[in-house]
Amino acid sequence: MKVDPNASVVHCVFPFLFEPEGFERRIRAMGEAKWRGEEREWKVWQTQPFPEDDLLEHVRRYLNSPEGTPPTARLWRITHDALSSPKGGLGSQADWELLLPSKRSIPFRWDTIQLMLFRVGVGLLSLSVRPPSQDLNEWLDFIHFFRFTKREQVRLRAQRRVGIDPETKEPKFEPFFPEPAGGVERHRDGVGYLDEIVTVLLATAKIEHENGRWWEEVFIPKQLLPYAILFVDEFPENDISLLLYRLRNFFHSQQPLHPADEDLRLDHPSLLPYAKGQWFVFSLDGGAFVAVNAPQTEFFRTTLPDHLRQQYFLLFLLTLHQRFALMGLSREVSEHWLRGGEKERTAIFERIRDRLLEFTARGYFTQVMQREHHHRVYRKWQEVFQLERLYQEVSEEVREMHEYLQARQVHKLERRINALSAFIGIPALVFGFLSINLHGITAKEEGLSLGVALGFAVLGFLLGFLVWLWLSRR
Repeated sequence: MKVDPNASVVHCVFPFLFEPEGFERRIRAMGEAKWRGEEREWKVWQTQPFPEDDLLEHVRRYLNSPEGTPPTARLWRITHDALSSPKGGLGSQADWELLLPSKRSIPFRWDTIQLMLFRVGVGLLSLSVRPPSQDLNEWLDFIHFFRFTKREQVRLRAQRRVGIDPETKEPKFEPFFPEPAGGVERHRDGVGYLDEIVTVLLATAKIEHENGRWWEEVFIPKQLLPYAILFVDEFPENDISLLLYRLRNFFHSQQPLHPADEDLRLDHPSLLPYAKGQWFVFSLDGGAFVAVNAPQTEFFRTTLPDHLRQQYFLLFLLTLHQRFALMGLSREVSEHWLRGGEKERTAIFERIRDRLLEFTARGYFTQVMQREHHHRVYRKWQEVFQLERLYQEVSEEVREMHEYLQARQVHKLERRINALSAFIGIPALVFGFLSINLHGITAKEEGLSLGVALGFAVLGFLLGFLVWLWLSRR
C-alpha cells in the first residue's frame, strides 16, 4: 500500500464571516498588503481569476465580474516571495513537520495558499499542503490532525538549513518560524500553532486603524474543513470499504473501527463513484476523492488530479460559500430579533431581506457546470449540506419576521390615524352639529361669542381624547 504523492494533495479550508458592507475596502486592503523582509518588501497576494473551464456563463460572470461592474467575488493566491521567503515570508522552503499527540511527526510541504471573499459576507482561506511520504497511514494521520488549528498537542515545527557543520560535514539547521507570525523570537524552538499562520494571513485584509479580528469563525472553532485527493496504489480490494469509511469520518490510522455493515457498502449515500476503484467522498466535515489502483496513464495521473484541484475543488468551495452565507443570514435573524426598537429592527431586517434576495439572484445556483460528472458532484454537495432545506428555512424566517415588523408598523400608523381622527373629527362634528356662528366674525348679530365657541372646542377635543384613550385600551 503506497500513496502517489505527486497526484495526491490535501486542501484545508478555513471558512469565516465578515461584514458585507466592508467587502470593497477589504479588496483594496488585500491589494495593498505587504510583508517586509530585511532588505525589501513584497506584496502578499496576487489577484487570480476563478477557474472558468466548464462554468456556465451566469456563474462565470458572478465569479469573474466583467470589467466596469462591481465585483461579487474575489480570489487571491499568495505570491511566491510571501510564501517561500524565510526573511519576512512563510518560509515554505524550510523543513516543516506536523507534530502529533503520539510524539511522532509528519514532514509536509506547502503547495500554495488561496483566499476568497464573497460580497455576501463569506470568506474562505484555503491551505494546500502535502506530505512527501508514500505511507498511507501517514497521510491518514496528516489529514486527521492538520485540520486542528489550535489543539494543545497538535503543532507545527519548522527548521531551516543554514550551512554545513565543519566538523561533521553534515547539514546544519536552526529553528525557524515565519516572521509575520512572530518568528523565532516568539517560537524559540520553531514550534507553533497553525492558527497563528491563519491569523497573520487574514490580518493582511485589515483596514487602517482597525483593531482586533475583522472576521468571525463560522465552523467548529479552531477547525478546518479538509478536501483530500488521495491516489493509493497496491491496495487490496477487500479493504477498500474500510479505507472509504475511515476517510469519510477523517479517522486517523490508529482509530479503532467497528462500523455497521451498512457503513461499508460501496453504494453508501456518502459515496459517488467516478470510475472503477474511484469515488468522491462527502461529509459535513469535508470531502475527499479516493482512487485505488488507478491506471498509470496521463489522464488518471496528471489530467484528473489537475481537474480535482481546480474544477472539483471549486464546486466544493461554492457550496461552502452557499452553506455559510445562509447560516450567516439565519444567525443575523436570531441575533437582531430582540435588539433595539422596532424602527431599528425593521431597518435591519430590510437589509437582511435585500441580502437574501441578492444571494438568491446571483449566488444560489441550481447548476454550475454543464458536464455530467461536475454537475453530479455539485448536486451531491448541495444535498449533503442540506442547502435546499437551509435556504427554505432562512427564507421563511426572513419573510415572516419582516412581515411581522411591517404589520406592526401598519398597526402603529392606524393608531396614529385614529388618534388624529379623534382629535380633529369629533370637534368638527360638534361644530357642524351645532352649526356654530361666531358673533362679529361669521355673523353680525346672531352666533356665539368667541369665548363660548372656544369652550365648545375644548369640550370637543376632550371628547376626542377620551375616545382615543378608550380605543387604545381596547
